[in-house]
Amino acid sequence: MAHLVGPRLKVPIDPALDGGVKCAVYMNFTMDECLTAMSCCNGVARNLFQANDMVEALDWAVEVDVLHKNARFAVKPLFDWDIYHPSPPSLEFQGQRLLGLVTASDILLGLSNTGSAAYCRNIGNDLVRSLPSRMDELSLRREIIPIGAVHTIMQFRHPDKLIYRSMELKHPELQVRGSWQRLKWADSSRVTSRMAHACFIYKSRLYVCGGQRSGTFEVYSDVWCLDLVKMNGWRQLPSYKRPFLNCQMVVHEGKAYLFRGFSIVDYLDLERERWGSFQTRFENSRGKREQWPYPESLTDYVAHVVDGKLYVFGGKSQRPVGSNFFAVLDIAKRTWQHLSGTPDGAPLQPQFGEPGVRKDLASWVDGKGEKIYIMYGMADRQEAAIFESEFASSDGFVYDDCWSWDIDQGKWQQERVTGNFPCPRAEMSVCYNPATKQTIMFGGYNPALPYYVESSQTCFGFNYFSDTFVLDHTEPTPRWKQVITGSFPTYRAQGQLLTDPATGRVYLFGGYTNTDWVPTGKHDLTRSYGDVWQLRVDVPGGLFEEIDWEDERRAAQLGPWQACYQCGSVGVWKKCGGTCDGRVFFCTPKCQKEGWPEHKQKHACVKARK
Repeated sequence: MAHLVGPRLKVPIDPALDGGVKCAVYMNFTMDECLTAMSCCNGVARNLFQANDMVEALDWAVEVDVLHKNARFAVKPLFDWDIYHPSPPSLEFQGQRLLGLVTASDILLGLSNTGSAAYCRNIGNDLVRSLPSRMDELSLRREIIPIGAVHTIMQFRHPDKLIYRSMELKHPELQVRGSWQRLKWADSSRVTSRMAHACFIYKSRLYVCGGQRSGTFEVYSDVWCLDLVKMNGWRQLPSYKRPFLNCQMVVHEGKAYLFRGFSIVDYLDLERERWGSFQTRFENSRGKREQWPYPESLTDYVAHVVDGKLYVFGGKSQRPVGSNFFAVLDIAKRTWQHLSGTPDGAPLQPQFGEPGVRKDLASWVDGKGEKIYIMYGMADRQEAAIFESEFASSDGFVYDDCWSWDIDQGKWQQERVTGNFPCPRAEMSVCYNPATKQTIMFGGYNPALPYYVESSQTCFGFNYFSDTFVLDHTEPTPRWKQVITGSFPTYRAQGQLLTDPATGRVYLFGGYTNTDWVPTGKHDLTRSYGDVWQLRVDVPGGLFEEIDWEDERRAAQLGPWQACYQCGSVGVWKKCGGTCDGRVFFCTPKCQKEGWPEHKQKHACVKARK
């Protein structure tokens, strides 16, 4: 590689050294130079994988994808959902890219990251299917990606209960221990289970507002709060003026701001517990008033407050596929400014210099308040097909990218997604924890990743997730790590993951899943949740010292399944009926009898009185 990139450029390129995805050296490669570089990266990745050096092996495998992306950047811009085919055609180019995807899949599966492993194989499968020549397709299937290997990996859930149960911490650079625990409160109060809701934490109180219960047409406007220190039950606050879905509320100086795409911005005064609103307007850089850019209400966006300014990116207004419009509101001045992206009223053109149109994405602000990150999300081409709109397709599409917006410089950079990364998805739960300096991602939904159930010969065209990942910003080169927990919440999308700034504790509330994909015994197509979970991670400040790791793994709840406390088998088992309040599960009366003495002594459980 040195003779191609020169002595100054280290390969794989270090993301910490102004890495990014775009590389001027790569973009200037001839096709022969690109093929040589891809072949070199693939060879090094395979050798490192065989030597069990997972960190370096992943870096080299990802470099193949970076080379592919830079080949795209060097030609006329394409939409992200358009597969790149070089001109003139090069089967070797597609073969090298495919080999990089398969290598990455093998490495990720070796780490038990079934979601990302399946995603890489599925992208490779789509690539082969897109080839114009049937002979070329058969050639690559025979040499690199047999269809049987694709079907096999599509039979995993993410995480898969049996693989996940046997996971061990073997690669600390790419994995970390953690704990999910479901919380209970003192009284019998409860919030209606919901999805598409707004959620935030203020002064160690969890607030829930709006949303919808699955299986109903009722949309909520109610507001509830739960004291996370006292855990003495839910308390209802004054409702919002109308029901709403898929909007966010962000806190600044004791007020939670709710933006719905209109010039009037609403807020909940958290000290007085009263609603208020104020009028805003858009201005250009010269301070002159501009036309309001949102033709309809805005949903499915992300929002943050940094230094008294409310930043809003993406979502859906008029264009069903989504938006990349990025704007900022100066709360004190009550004026908006357009930062980047295309308003719905203007023609949409592909660009490589800014994020593509999307909704239901992940986003966070770094600990210094210098950069806003956006990651993944989907271009809803299936909804565009329903409304017979532009960019319509029967196939879903999720992005595999990550972008940072430098607030001072006012520009985007596409960042590398390195390490044991989460499978690309939408409707995920994400937050930044300042106590551990980590970005955390949990759950979500992928409309384009199939799941195959061999026993019933059923193929779902989508996937739900309940895996957990962290991005450690304290490391010189931040890499994603998968969090290995004893238990995990049921597979879900649209949950809300939040950090309490006062304590550094991380909480999850709500969400929904498809009941055909995760059988629940109910007849509704979807099921929403009203549960609260806490996540701890085995890092300084992650509060993992409060956890009995081995006992938690024995008493695990793996989504809709449980581990038998005695024999460790996984299934739908009965919980203990004693005074432990169902802390452990047993698969048979025999296991219950054999495990009872240890459970009684360890958890102070006695038989409940009838």
